[in-house]
Amino acid sequence: MNRTIKGLLAIVAMTAMSFAQAPVDSATAPVAEPAAPAAETVAEQAAPAAPAAVEAAPEEAAPVAVRGADAAEAAPASSSSDVAAPVPAEPVQEPAVVVAPKAVRGADKDPQAVERFRDAKNVVYYETVYTREDGVPVRTVYVAEREGKDTVTMDNLMGLKPMKFKIGAHASVGAYQISGNDWDSDRYTGMNWKAGLMALIPLSEYTMGLKIGAMYEQTKASESYYINQVPTNFEFRQKMIDIPVLFTFKAPSSSLYFDLGVEMSIPLYDKLKISYTDRNDNHVSSRVDLMDDYRNAMDWAFVFGFSIMANQYISLDIAANLGMSDLYDGHFKYTNLNLDASSFNVGITLYPF
Repeated sequence: MNRTIKGLLAIVAMTAMSFAQAPVDSATAPVAEPAAPAAETVAEQAAPAAPAAVEAAPEEAAPVAVRGADAAEAAPASSSSDVAAPVPAEPVQEPAVVVAPKAVRGADKDPQAVERFRDAKNVVYYETVYTREDGVPVRTVYVAEREGKDTVTMDNLMGLKPMKFKIGAHASVGAYQISGNDWDSDRYTGMNWKAGLMALIPLSEYTMGLKIGAMYEQTKASESYYINQVPTNFEFRQKMIDIPVLFTFKAPSSSLYFDLGVEMSIPLYDKLKISYTDRNDNHVSSRVDLMDDYRNAMDWAFVFGFSIMANQYISLDIAANLGMSDLYDGHFKYTNLNLDASSFNVGITLYPF
């Protein structure tokens, strides 16, 4: 037997041993091309040795299909040292559930504006606040999935101060005046104070709202005139219920509110005290109940002013009331009752909620 036949027999034996150790799937293994006719003759002569090697190899089960293994192709072995090994499947990570952050206003309306970022401890979200004209983000804000002591709202980050529905207790004190419409009319000056409830109702998210209140007001105004050459003092004491209805305006990032509207007043008590000292040094005084015959059932005033929110609970208020209707109807023998009321008040409103 010459060297050529020995070499061919060695190649056939090594090939049989390779197939016995690492079987390849028939669907993916390439089909070997037939050798030259001379090699086939030599292989037939060596048949008693080759089948024995094939039968000695144990039969192995086909490998189980693994996800992602269809992308890897089995390469045929080129020598006894190149043994085909199964390709390990890459782990498939389940998609995380993205929950809209509670601290970001409007995230549920635009889910594409919120992107997910995962670090070693927690899942957080980030949202671009604004971008330049060239498309480069200027600032990126990270917002926690759950609200906590360190989280802030997007309104705070952007400097916006939204209007919120509030109900609070209001109190004020100021200058009060009762006067006529003519320049030479009688005029009585004094003080007033108010106390009651005030509600702020937003009409838009940042700029416009409505203030409605119900307050108890008490006033005192007096002046002295000569009646029949005798100095006489006139003192008005009034009690009423005020119902202001005001439109309020502000800038989106401002805490300064401008108020404009009307106030309706329902009188509860109104008495006029007249006192003087006669020529015999006798002190004379009398009281007239103006509610019975003179006082109108309702008064109207034009209101304008402004308020400053010191924080979310306290508001400092300044308001001016200009009377638009006469307080009294009729004629009184000692004084002209063609009068209306005006006031300038400074107060505070506490919003506990």
